[in-house]
Parts: sequence; C-alpha cells; structure tokens
Amino acid sequence: MQLKNGSSVGTYEIVSPLGAGGMGEVYRARDPRLGREVAIKVLPASFAASADRLRRFEQEARAAGALNHPNLLTIFEFGTHEGAPFIVSELIEGSTLRDALDGEALGLKRATEIAVQLANGLAAAHDKGIVHRDLKPENVLITDDGRVKLLDFGLAKLLDTAPINEEATFRQETHPGVVLGTVAYMAPEQVRGATVDHRCDVFALGSLLHEMLIGTPPFRRESQVETMNAILKDDPPAFPVGRLTPALERIVLHALEKSPTSRFQSMRDISFALEMLSGSGEAPTLSKQKKGAAAKKTEKLVAVSAPTFQRLTFRRGFLMNARFAPDGTILYGAAWDDQKVEVYSTIAGTRHSRAVGLAGSDILSISSAGELAVSLGRRYLTGWVSSGTLARVPPFGGAPREVCEDVQDAVWGPDGKNFLILRRLAGTFRLEYPIGNVIYESVHWISQPRVSQKGDLIAFIEHPLYGDDAGALVVINFKGKEQVRSTSFLSTGGIAWTPKGDEVWIAAERAETGRDIIGMSLGGKERTILSAPGRLSLYDISRDGVVLLSFDNCRREIMGGSLGQLQERNLSWFEWSYLTAIARDGSRILFEEQGAFSREGGEYQIYIRGTDGSASVSIGEGYGRAISADMKWAVAKTGHPSRLEFLPTGAGQPREIPVHGLQAYYSWDLSTDGKQLVVAGNEPDHGNRIYVIDLNGDGVPRPISPEGTSAPMALSHDGKRVVASTSDRRLMIFPTDGSEPQPLRGSETGERPLAWTDDGESVFVSGQGRVSMPIHRVNVATGERTLHHTIRPGDPAGIMDIQPVMMTHDGQHYAYGYRRYLSDLFVVHGMA
Repeated sequence: MQLKNGSSVGTYEIVSPLGAGGMGEVYRARDPRLGREVAIKVLPASFAASADRLRRFEQEARAAGALNHPNLLTIFEFGTHEGAPFIVSELIEGSTLRDALDGEALGLKRATEIAVQLANGLAAAHDKGIVHRDLKPENVLITDDGRVKLLDFGLAKLLDTAPINEEATFRQETHPGVVLGTVAYMAPEQVRGATVDHRCDVFALGSLLHEMLIGTPPFRRESQVETMNAILKDDPPAFPVGRLTPALERIVLHALEKSPTSRFQSMRDISFALEMLSGSGEAPTLSKQKKGAAAKKTEKLVAVSAPTFQRLTFRRGFLMNARFAPDGTILYGAAWDDQKVEVYSTIAGTRHSRAVGLAGSDILSISSAGELAVSLGRRYLTGWVSSGTLARVPPFGGAPREVCEDVQDAVWGPDGKNFLILRRLAGTFRLEYPIGNVIYESVHWISQPRVSQKGDLIAFIEHPLYGDDAGALVVINFKGKEQVRSTSFLSTGGIAWTPKGDEVWIAAERAETGRDIIGMSLGGKERTILSAPGRLSLYDISRDGVVLLSFDNCRREIMGGSLGQLQERNLSWFEWSYLTAIARDGSRILFEEQGAFSREGGEYQIYIRGTDGSASVSIGEGYGRAISADMKWAVAKTGHPSRLEFLPTGAGQPREIPVHGLQAYYSWDLSTDGKQLVVAGNEPDHGNRIYVIDLNGDGVPRPISPEGTSAPMALSHDGKRVVASTSDRRLMIFPTDGSEPQPLRGSETGERPLAWTDDGESVFVSGQGRVSMPIHRVNVATGERTLHHTIRPGDPAGIMDIQPVMMTHDGQHYAYGYRRYLSDLFVVHGMA
C-alpha cells in the first residue's frame, strides 16, 4: 500500500515516506489531536494477504507496545487502515548504527556507551518475557542527542515464563526448526533452528559489540552458509594487539560463547561488566607508556559523610505536601489526629509548627517572590488522585484568591506569574500552561508535575492505572515533546528537580529494593540516591541541596460489618489490602494485595476471604473486580498485554473473556445471571466510557455512556441499568440497552454508587469523608434520601480517606477500606 502525502491513516495525516523493509513501509505522519509528529509502519497490501506476515506484524505491535524504556521505541497505537494493519510510534530523529559504522570501528568509549544502552533496553524487554531475536545495526537507531533506541520487535518471542494465553499466541511463530533473524548476528541455537531464549540476544549483542570495536561481525563469511557454519564451529577471530583492554576482550568473548549456559546469563550482567571497567560507569580507555616503564596506580582516599536527618514534625497523622519557601521557611499540608488538612509553617532546628490560617487546604507551590499556590478543599477522589480549588495567597498573608476549580496539582511557571496546572477534562488528563493552553494530554492518569530550575522542562509521573501510584517518570519540554522516560516503578511517592536541573529525583519502589530515592539524568540513566528501611516520600529540594522528605508508616486495611453488629472485623491480610468486591450475601470479600513485599513477580495478588475472619485464599494475579452470584468465579484483569478472565474461587481452570477493541479497562461488574459484563474503560484515542459486553456474543464492547463517564459504578440486579459518575462528578443512570440516560435524582455531586436494592427502586450511595462516611439510600423515582448507616473507624489518626465502600443489595452487610498514613517530616543534608 503506497500512501500519498496528505492522505489519512486513522486519525493521522501522512506527511512523507521514511523507508521500507521486510515488515512494512514507514511514513512520517502528524497527529492533529496532540500536534505532534509520529512514525507509522503500514503492512503493504501485497503482504497483508499472507497470514504468516500478518501474524508477525501483529506480534511486533503487541510485543513492542508492552515495553516502556528510554532505549526502546515507544509504541502509541495499533490499528488497521483499509484492511492493512499499522503501528504508530514515536518519531525519532537520528541515524542507524549501520550508518555510524559505515565499515569502520567506533571508538572504545562510544562503542561501550552504545552497548550499555542496548543492554539496558534489552534487559527491560527480557523482564517482560520478550526476546528480540533480530539484533543488528539496522535495528539500532542513534538519536541526534546520542541516545540509543532499539527498533523492530517483529521477530520477538515470548518466553516460557509468560502467562499461558500470551505464550500460546506467540509460540506458534517460534517452534523449533524455524530459523528467523539476520544470519551474521544469529546465535548458534538460532542457526540450528532450536528453541531459543533471551541468551540469543546476549550472543547478538556480543557480535554487535565486536563489530563496533573491530569493524566487522566476528563470524561473517562470503556466503550465508559459510557464515552459519562459522557461528556453529569457529572461534571468534583474535583481536588486534593493543586494540582492547584484556577485560573488554573477556566481556566480548564471554558474550560469544557457543553454549547459552556459558554466556552472560542476563543483559544486566553485561551492562554491569561494561560499566565496571572504569569503576565509574564510563567506557574504558588505554594509556600509552614508554617501554619498560612501570604502571603505577594511586588511589585518593576521600572521606564520605552520610546524610544527616533532622525531624520537623512530632504529631500523629499524615502529610500531603511540603515545600521550601525562598526565605528558608518550610510550609506543609498535614492532617493531624482527626482534624482536617491544614497548612502549617516551621523552621528547621525548631520543634514547633504553627497553622497559617488555611484550614482545609494544602500547599502546592511557592513562587520565587514567596507567593503561595494552595489547594482549597483538597480531597482524595479515588486512590491517590486528589483535587481542589487552586488559589493564590500573597507573600505576607491575606485571603486566598481563587483561580481555578477541580485542579489536581499546580506549580508556578517559569515566569513566576502563571500556573502550570494538571486537571482532568472529558476523560483525559491535561497539563496546561498557561491555564487553558494544553501542552500535554493523556488517557492515563498523570500526577505531580514539577518545573525544572531552568524553567525549560517539566517532569511528572504517568500511571497505567487510574488512582494507582505505580508508574514511570516522564520529562517533557514546554511544547509537550517527551525528552526522557524512566523504567516503570511499582509505587511512587513524589518527585523533585536537583538545583542544577540536570537530574530528577523520585521516591519509587521496586519489588527487589523497596522505596528508594532514585535519580534520573536527562539522558535516562538511573541511580539510587538513598535507600532506607520503610517508605519514603519526596517533596522538595532547595537551591542549596537540602532535601525535604518524610518517612511513612502506612497500611491499607479492610473492615467488614453488618447492621446491628456492635463490632466490625478487620479483614486485612498483608500490608496493603485493597477491597474490590463483596459477595451478594456478604459472606465473602474479594481483595488485592498491592504492597511490594506481598507481590510475586511484581503482580498484585488476588485473594478471596470469608467475612467471618477465615483465612484468605489466593486465586490469581492481577486486578480482581467482581464476584459471580454463585461465588464460584471472580472476574479479573491479568497478564501482559492485559486480558479479562474468569478465575475460579475454588476448583477449576481460568477462562479468558473475549474483549475486542478496548485499550484499557479500569473497572467491571458481572450481571447476576452471568450473561453480561459491564466495563469502564476506553478505546484508543477516546476518553473513559461505560461498555456492555454480551458474554455469549462476539466480545465487542457496546458503549452506553458518553466519554468522561467513569468508575465506580453499580449494576442493577436485573442487569438493565448502570449508575456511574459523569465528567462533572454527577451520578447518571445508563440503561444497558443504550436508551436515554437519566440523572439519579436525589444524589449529590461527588457521591459514589455502592449497590442497587434488590427491587431496583433505590441505590445506596456514599458521600466523601476522611474519618467518617455517611451511606444514603436514594429512591430512583422520587429522589428521596434516607440516611442508612454511617461508617466511622474507631481510631481516626492517619486515615487519609475511607474508600472503597461495598454494600450488599439488601443493605445488611458492608465492607470498606482505608489508608492509614503516619508520617514524620525531615530535612536532610548531604544528599544532593
């Protein structure tokens, strides 16, 4: 398919051709929605007729789309155009490694830098169970700023450790006997057509490194047959005398071992070995000496002092934000004991804080002139998402002047006069500077925007799941162009720019290390700044390098009870138990364990537990959101890429639920008869909506709400109506047959639907509250409201919000969750 300039592919406008290869034609295109240029790879019409090529092309899209790393090409979308599949990716300006080589060797430092970046990118792919299998100079792009990007996962193979359904999809392309790849860089097991794993990429990287250092691949011969024989039988050629250090020679030869078990066993091992050559992460260099001269090494001993910590707060409760003022004063927003969030002021070296007269508010940002940006009425919407009214307060005090409603975060812009704000509109998350001018937009929740000291870059966290603090650190410029993206973290807790603006720090959690302070350079390199037992939150770094952070003792807990019962029961399991569903008779709850120390392989663990306090039973990994009426099945999102499945709560095997066309699913519920699934999610390039899926049909979601409609939602007992929240935070009733929606009369803005009554006449709704939560019963026909019950935990200190709340249809049984954070604020010297 030859596309003309100016023609359209989906919502993209073709600008010009970029090239063509065995797997498709590539074009420069423009995305008019975000005003950015992208690259589009389209499978030619002549190839689309081939089922094998079509499967390989789809495999490339699925494999690459699951990856997120600075050294891997970012995939935005996969679709079809006039019957031909296409992939939309970031457009990268640069040249291939083949162009850089041009038959010549690279310098030692440059070759090593490229190899380290390739190893890091491949390590991220291998962590997802994806093997490239076609590593060659043509698939390595070097950007104009020197970053390495790995392209073309068209031959990727999913490892045997992958989830069953994905494995079955990919394995049909990679069975023994099939030889795929480029001959000169193949591993011996690829040449033999044997089953391969990630270690074939290790061999290919060894071949690439050899070529970058010497100028030619180690086993290239006059013909493909001779090359394949050399790979199987010959030793690598001897290196020219004095060209490489002995340590670097050993690394290359170790990567080129014939047997996979004799090579480096991971890409991280290669990266570590290369960076350790100089002891500082830089590539090796050789010094020239006169013949017979003795080589001497002098080590300079440097006294290294540990960071010093000074505690600022001593009360029992949680912190929301903290910032340094230009005069050295520290302002922070906190909720002590059972009080509302309030802004306090303190000075390092004292043990006293004073309220500044902004009750119910939180501090967001302080300008260079000392003017405050505060959030009035700050509240948590769901998970870690909070919102309030942005206001500004003069440097020397005075009444706040309101600026904008429903703002999730805001910071002073580079001019110190206008705001960079984050808010959600029409189902998407937007960064605006100044207010009203969108510079970045995403269907994924983003949080904590921060402007660099130089005022030229913006850092923020982008999260795959709404309300969940897992995510990646992203840096963009003020035109919205992405500069760098970190690896994904299991949990995040604040970001800050260093005084020089050359690094962004993030409090982030990996399964193997816990919550650390990690620095990411503008080149994408990450390093650990501080590791400490417990959970850290990062707030600010002053111009002289003083760090403001907190140590947090935190848990997410679940409580269950029944009307008339005097005492509730604690149904928590590990440290972060997240309630997701309650059985119709109130006898069981479904929940996820989301804490790092209770996860296996980085996935949430799904449990079912009796409300009588009996032991929890693990039923799978992923996100569980519904229990069938007979309590035999839970509906969960599992795997990479994600899919919906029925997980048995007892004996039985998981069953995949066919769903087509949705980019993401955020919440779902199952009808009482088990015939319909109602899903809150979004299609590519669209905001959140509510969809109905006929489980006996073709699996195509049918939208029943406008964009901007979100979870939580409640499905009626007869499966004919859904209550959900619209973009203006009001509850609407959406008939599942697609007929005209109606407002839920009697409900109030910001309320959440819990459950319909069995007779379908009323809906239980919950309000918002931090230490108490009223539950009302709202009559659908008349709008009459009746207070049904008020939830009030016995110990309110440190409780950030009460959510979620689950109610049975008869209103007799309930369960609820809350987060308890007990925070201590510190200033730290000696980190930056």
